Amino acid sequence: MSKLIIDTHHHYQNVPHYEDLLAEEYARLGISKVALISRGGEDGLAQMVAAMRKYPDFILGLAMLDWQNHTPDDIVRFKGEGFAGVKFIRPPAPYHDKAFWPIYEKCQEMKLPGLFHLGIVGRGGSTKSGFMSSATRESMQNAYFVDSNYMRPVYLDTLARLFPEWIIQGAHLGNPWYEEAAMCCRWNPNLYFDLSGSSLKAKRPEFFGDLLWWNRFTRYRDPDARDAWEKIVFGSDVAYYETHDVLRDYDVLFQALNLSDEIRWKILGGTAAAIYGLTEG
Repeated sequence: MSKLIIDTHHHYQNVPHYEDLLAEEYARLGISKVALISRGGEDGLAQMVAAMRKYPDFILGLAMLDWQNHTPDDIVRFKGEGFAGVKFIRPPAPYHDKAFWPIYEKCQEMKLPGLFHLGIVGRGGSTKSGFMSSATRESMQNAYFVDSNYMRPVYLDTLARLFPEWIIQGAHLGNPWYEEAAMCCRWNPNLYFDLSGSSLKAKRPEFFGDLLWWNRFTRYRDPDARDAWEKIVFGSDVAYYETHDVLRDYDVLFQALNLSDEIRWKILGGTAAAIYGLTEG
C-alpha cells in the first residue's frame, strides 16, 4: 500500500510566505499534500489561490466560508478558482439550519468536500513567535454571537443524510461530544473525522479504541461494511513547526491499539486521497 501522508486540517498562519515554510517542513516530514485552510475575507482567499498556484502538487486549498456574505454562487467561484473544499466554523445558527442548505447543496453539486469545526471554540491569542492561533484569527472574521453548541457533531448526521453524495469531515472527533461524533460516523458512509486538537494529548488511546469499536464483521457496523478506523483521517491543526508532534501522537495511538499497517496508512493518507479524488503514489 502506498505510504502517502495527507494533512487534512491545516490553517494558513498569519506570517509572510507561510506556504514556503510549510512546504519545506512537510517535505522533511514526508507529508505529500496538505488541505490548507484560507484566512478569512477576500484577501485571504486570494492569498490561498496564489499559494495553490505556487504549489499545485502540494496544496489542496480550502476556502473559509463567510456565513454573512457568501452565497451558492461563491461555491461555484471557489470551484473555478481551484479550491479543493470549503471550511465551516462559527455559524450564526446550528449547522443543520435550513438557511444553509443551498450552500451545502452547491458544495455537493461542485464535489467540494466540507470540513466542519466541531465542539468548543478556543479563545487563544497570538504566540510569542508571532503566529496567531486559528481560533483568534477566525474570531476576528465573525463579529456576531458565537455559540459552540451550534457546532455539535449530531448536526453533521443530518447533513450527511440530506446530502448523501457530499463528503463531510468533522474536526476534533467532536470534542467534547465524542460519543455523539462516533455514532454519527458509524451510520453515515460519507462522514469522516480527524483527531486534531487537544484530544490525543488529553485522552488515552484506549478511549478512542472504545469509541471506534466496530468493524466490517460486527453486527452493528458502517453501512458500507468498513472498519471504524477507515473513517478517521490525519489532521494537524497546528503551526507547521508543531506537526511532527501531532504525527507522533498518531503513531502512539496506532501502536497502543495495534492497528494494522493497512489501517494506519489509510488514516495517514489513503482515505484522504479517496476523499479528494487523488491517485496514491
